[in-house]
Amino acid sequence: MKIRKFLKDFIPYSWEQSNLEIANSIGKSPEDITRFDTNVSHNLPYHWLETLSNQLQDIEINKYPDSSYVSVRQLIADYCSRDIDEIILTNGADEGLFMTGSLFIEPDSKVMLSTPTYSYYEKMAQILGGIPLEIQRKSDFSDDFHTMLKNLNDNISLIILCNPNNPTGNIIHRKDIELFLDNNASNIPIIIDEAYFEYTDNTLVDLIDKYNNIIIVRTLSKAFGLAGLRVGYIISSKSTTSLLNKVRPPNSVGTISVNLAKIALNDINWMKNNVSEIMKEKKLFEEKLSQLNNVSIIPSYSNFMLIKFDNKDGSQVHSELLNNGIVVRDVSSTKGLEKYIRINIGLKDENVKLLKAFEDLI
Repeated sequence: MKIRKFLKDFIPYSWEQSNLEIANSIGKSPEDITRFDTNVSHNLPYHWLETLSNQLQDIEINKYPDSSYVSVRQLIADYCSRDIDEIILTNGADEGLFMTGSLFIEPDSKVMLSTPTYSYYEKMAQILGGIPLEIQRKSDFSDDFHTMLKNLNDNISLIILCNPNNPTGNIIHRKDIELFLDNNASNIPIIIDEAYFEYTDNTLVDLIDKYNNIIIVRTLSKAFGLAGLRVGYIISSKSTTSLLNKVRPPNSVGTISVNLAKIALNDINWMKNNVSEIMKEKKLFEEKLSQLNNVSIIPSYSNFMLIKFDNKDGSQVHSELLNNGIVVRDVSSTKGLEKYIRINIGLKDENVKLLKAFEDLI
């Protein structure tokens, strides 16, 4: 069976293994596995599920959802203080990224990335026929907008930025991106991925009032604790969302997902409390970790962080922790992150377990 030629040697996005697969590989049971590798909230909003269960008998699952998604889009618009026509509902943030790429990426055009960053950007660009143009971040992992400006040309079809950036945790400073936009970057579509923005209180969404080329992509997966729901959204100017709707798939967000998303968006206080609890745990974790020798932390604005062991590389740390049923993200194959692992903050008992494992490693 013939496939596109470039896919023959294409290395796909690295999917996370399931708890069962990990447990089988190290001779443990799935209950013995503790995950710190997916950046999700470890708090489960049980009360939202209870509310949904009371609604299930009235949900017309035999019919397609309202393809305009007007009810949940209005709640998102209210939450973001934006107009409903600036909102597009997506099947997770990844569909929002792919939808935007489908609109703008021309075959053999360049897609500018500020690296290291979320690895799916590169894969998405390649799948759509684009060529990733990686601009290495500065030594403090901030975006190198100066070098990005020097590399702008007519063959760049899309720029993708991440705020806060995954895996480095730093934010985009407003003055830097406004200077970038005002110096020949205002005519190139720019995705700003704000999957983790609730942890930072830092958003660039108001830039869409001035720049039609800004596309904000967000999700309910992280701060809302709904990664399994697969609901995300795009915020952009009305003129840009009308273009994005040209490539929007039909009915990609299911009826049950829509109903649970509405329940969540009507209970913003739970999300805010969840974020507050996670960030308090993060502060305690950092204080304890900073007391260990030969370990350093990259400052992060989000619920995750990069950690470096001076006497071990990241892959070695990942492997030794995995043997004890603790899963962290091995980022050591990424240029500039050879000694690092990435972890997200879990529940209190889980964080204590991780700290003890770090002590044992040292």
